[in-house]
Amino acid sequence: MNFLAKLLLSLLTKLLLLILLLGADHANAQRKTTSVRIERKGVTSISVNNGFGNRFKVEFQGDIKLTDDDADVAAISPGGYMDLRKTAFGSKRRIYIESSESGNLTRKYYVGGSEKSFDGEGKKWLAEVLLEVVRHTTLGSKERVDRIYKKSGTYGVLKEVGNIENDRVKTVYIKHLLDKSPKEENLLSILNVIREGIDSDYHKATLLKRNANQFLGSSSTAASYIQAASSIDSDHHKAEVLKTSLKGSQLQDNQFKSLCLAAKDIDSDYHKASVLSNALRNPDMNAEALKTLMSTARSIDSDHHRASVIKNALTRAGVTSSSYHTMLSAMDGMTSDHHRDDVLSKMLNTSLDNATLDHVLKNVNKMDSDSHRAHVLKRMVRNQSFSKENLNTFSEVLDRLRSDHHKSEVLKYASRLDLDGEELVTLFDTATGIDSDYHKTEALLALSSKMDHSDSSMREAYRAACKSINSDSHYRRAIDKLD
Repeated sequence: MNFLAKLLLSLLTKLLLLILLLGADHANAQRKTTSVRIERKGVTSISVNNGFGNRFKVEFQGDIKLTDDDADVAAISPGGYMDLRKTAFGSKRRIYIESSESGNLTRKYYVGGSEKSFDGEGKKWLAEVLLEVVRHTTLGSKERVDRIYKKSGTYGVLKEVGNIENDRVKTVYIKHLLDKSPKEENLLSILNVIREGIDSDYHKATLLKRNANQFLGSSSTAASYIQAASSIDSDHHKAEVLKTSLKGSQLQDNQFKSLCLAAKDIDSDYHKASVLSNALRNPDMNAEALKTLMSTARSIDSDHHRASVIKNALTRAGVTSSSYHTMLSAMDGMTSDHHRDDVLSKMLNTSLDNATLDHVLKNVNKMDSDSHRAHVLKRMVRNQSFSKENLNTFSEVLDRLRSDHHKSEVLKYASRLDLDGEELVTLFDTATGIDSDYHKTEALLALSSKMDHSDSSMREAYRAACKSINSDSHYRRAIDKLD
C-alpha cells in the first residue's frame, strides 16, 4: 500500500470515528431526562439523566440549606435528610446526610457498595457534584436565590438562571426572584429571560400569568410582556397569557395593537376568538382599538368563531356608525350564509343610519341562500326606517333572489313600510320580476293596500304590473283592486 492510499485510509477512518462520535452525542442528548416525584410525606425524589451514562438521583425531606459556595450542606431541618447517588461511566457513589431532632448532621459516604471516610474524598466529591445537583433540581432554590440576590442583585440571579438547563428549575428561580418585587428596569430584564431563555410554553405561560400584575404595571413592561407572550408557540398557552393581560389592565393603543398581532398568529380559531371576545369586555375600548380588533377577527377562518366575535362586539354599549362599518367589513370572506344572517339580523335589532343600512344590503348581496337573504331583508323591514336610496338598493337586492316564494314574502313585508308614491312604484316594478303568477299576485295584492287610488300615475303603474301576470284568474284577482 503506497503512501497516498495509507493517507486516504487514515482520513476516512478519522471521518468515520467523527461521525460515530457525533451520532453518539446526539443520541445521548436525546436521552437527557429529568423526573420529579413528590410524596405525601414530604419526600422529594429527583432523577436526572445527562447522557453518556452520567446520571444522579437525589432524595430529600425537610428544608435544606447549602453553604455560600454551594460546596456542602450547611443545615437540614430536624428529622430531615438528603440521599445523593451518582453514576458516571460505571462508577457509583453515594452520600447520605441525616439531621437529628436537634439539627446535628450525620454524613455517610459510599463508593460502590463500600462505606468510605467522608472527611477526605467524600467531602471533595460532594463539593464537585453538589453544584451540578442544585442546577438540575430545586434543592435549596429559595435560599440560593436569597443569597445570590443579596450579593449580586437581579443580575446575579438571572446570570445563575442562564447556567441552569431545566426550564422547571429556571421557573422556580425566577418565581423566587419576582417575590422580591424587582424595579421596572429589572422586570424588563426578567421578561427578556422568560422570552429568550425558557423553551417550555407551559413554564413560560406559568410565569407570565402568575406575575401579570407586576409585569403590567407600566407601559414599558406591558409592551415587553406582550412580546414574551408572542414567543409562546402553543395556542392554548398564548391565548391564556393574552387573556390574562386583558384583566383589569388599561393597555395603550400601541400595546393593544401588539396584543392583536400576537392573537393573529394563533392558529386555532377557537383560541383566537376567545382572546378577542375577552378584549371586547373592556368598556373603555375606543373606536380605533375596535377597528384593530375587527381587523384581527378577519384572520379567523371559521365563520362560526368569527361571527361570535362580531356578535359580542354588537352587545357593547354606544356602538358608533363607524364601528358598525368596521364590523360589517370584518365579515368579508365569510362563506356561511347562516352565520352572516345571524350577525346581520342581530345588528338590525338596533336602529341604523342610512349609510350603515346600505352596507348591510351589500352584505346581503354576498349571500347565496334565498332563504337567508329573505330573512335578513324581512328583519330590515320590520326594524328599520328606509331612505329612498336604501329602498332602491333594497329592491335591487330583492330582485336578485331566485325564489319566487321568498321574493313575494319580502315584498309583502315591505308593504308594511311607510311608502310614498315613487317608492311604491319601485316595488311594483320589483314585483314584475316574479315569474310565478301566484306569488306575483300575492305580492301586488299586499302592496295595493298602500296605493292612493286617487293618484292616476300610481294606478297606471299598478295596472302595468298586473299586465305581466299571464294567468287570467290571477290577473283578475289583482286588477280588481283598481275598482
